[in-house]
Amino acid sequence: MTENNIQLEERLVGKIEGEFYVPSYQRGYRWDESQVMALLNDVYDNGENSYCLQPIVVRKGDDGRYELIDGQQRLTTLYIIYKFMTNRWPDYIENVNYSLSYETRQENDYFFNNIENEEIANSNIDFFFIHQAYKTVEKWFALDRGKKPLHVAGKLSEFFDNNVKVIWYEMKSGSEADAISLFTRLNIGRIPLTNAELVKALFLCQTEQVTKSKQMEISLQWDTIERELHDDDLWYFLTKKNAVSYATRIELLFDFMAGKSDDEREQFFTFLHFSKQRENLLELWDGILRYYYRLKEWYKNDKLYHKIGYLVATGTSTIDLLMNETKVLKKSAMDALLDDKIRQSIDSKKPYSELSYQNDPGIITNILLLFNVISLLQNGSGARFPFKEFNNESWSLEHIHAQHSLKLNTQEKWKEWLKLHIDSVKKLESTESLLVEMKEAIDNERLTDIKFNELADKITTLFSEQGDTEYVHSISNMALLQCSKNAALSNALFDAKCRMIREMDANGQFIPYCTKMVFMKYYSSDKQNSISLNFWGQKDREAYVAKMNEVLKDYLKAPIRYGSE
Repeated sequence: MTENNIQLEERLVGKIEGEFYVPSYQRGYRWDESQVMALLNDVYDNGENSYCLQPIVVRKGDDGRYELIDGQQRLTTLYIIYKFMTNRWPDYIENVNYSLSYETRQENDYFFNNIENEEIANSNIDFFFIHQAYKTVEKWFALDRGKKPLHVAGKLSEFFDNNVKVIWYEMKSGSEADAISLFTRLNIGRIPLTNAELVKALFLCQTEQVTKSKQMEISLQWDTIERELHDDDLWYFLTKKNAVSYATRIELLFDFMAGKSDDEREQFFTFLHFSKQRENLLELWDGILRYYYRLKEWYKNDKLYHKIGYLVATGTSTIDLLMNETKVLKKSAMDALLDDKIRQSIDSKKPYSELSYQNDPGIITNILLLFNVISLLQNGSGARFPFKEFNNESWSLEHIHAQHSLKLNTQEKWKEWLKLHIDSVKKLESTESLLVEMKEAIDNERLTDIKFNELADKITTLFSEQGDTEYVHSISNMALLQCSKNAALSNALFDAKCRMIREMDANGQFIPYCTKMVFMKYYSSDKQNSISLNFWGQKDREAYVAKMNEVLKDYLKAPIRYGSE
């Protein structure tokens, strides 16, 4: 396809004119009732708001007719709707401005003029589906809307004339092979035109603004940006959205610039945003480059990488909002803005010591993520927090030292929990009889909850510090881990969980920096006491909280207190 010979514009449905034919290499019309109903409902329910349908891709032949490369199903459905309205209310609804034919069906005109005739409709499969669609349109108009069908038809006709448009993508020249190639890519390959491709076409249209050499330069720069955005470290610094949801990654950049929200219903919102600026394409492209290079500067700067990455990962802000808020700020003012947003992300209406796993998981998660991010930023090793790991997986709060009773309600889970703790019990003296009981329970085909709870209580007592257990759901007993489907692991005691986390780390599974430090007892001051290595005690929790206060002192509204101190 000769890419620099394209006409690209938005065209109201009521302004579509000409003779269209569906070439022989395409399958015929196949929309079912649900698809026809959906199109009618979307257009009617949208009312007088602007509404854009999928692109219509055509190539104009020497005879002046349009070869319909993509959009056959939509354009045919619109034609059928017009046919129904003009047949039913010929004195009130204007005729459609275009005609439609199938290269493989010579009797097209006769059929469309007799579209209600069952006998003609059954003469071939294409006519059959078109006739069924016509009956669906009739069914739609018969629905009770509290208005006369003629009034509904009048409103629908107005919407087509004033509000409903298509993206008109016309190949001004090129061989038949080019058209077949594009059709294969769009239809057989099921890869539709994306917002990004339509934006690119703006710069490749025939225009006095963009010379051939400038088009080549834009194409090279475009490819460079697309290639660099395939670096997942960069991608997941910029967004939490899964990369596979973007056929063309540069589209994320355009979504940012267009300010497209996650709940935006207009599929081609981003393209339409840029299409409005086509009067000065060179200035538009320069703006795209400046935007991207600024994002690259943020990514390369360690401080900005960690702070902005954290705000994006927690959903506190987004790249497009940050770009708008900081575009005129000096470095110091930008730093202050980011720090203020970070403080807001962990602001709590209650004292941090009162936050709990059950009631405040969101803010505890934010605090622990920030603890990990700022720890890496401050430690001077040059290591970066891998947002690609965090944003591309599901994460949960894990009890550092768990209570076995949580979520363990089947024999399979009870036995798995016991298996996880055998090696821990073996390390202690005078536990031979307990080990025998554990193994018997594991082999018992009728293990009861009473017997399991009896054993679990004994094991928990061995690996727990005496005293109250109010700390269990507090931030001093929480760490970040990837969500586990293994309930027994989630409810494991400290010693068993240490062993499992070491195995996960050895197998290449990402373990957040501070989570590793916790299970290595890095923050604890009582490392010389060998017994304390088996459980997560009060001194460990106090040291853990103290480290959080040290690292996060610039962001916490008040120090995290431990217990009643």
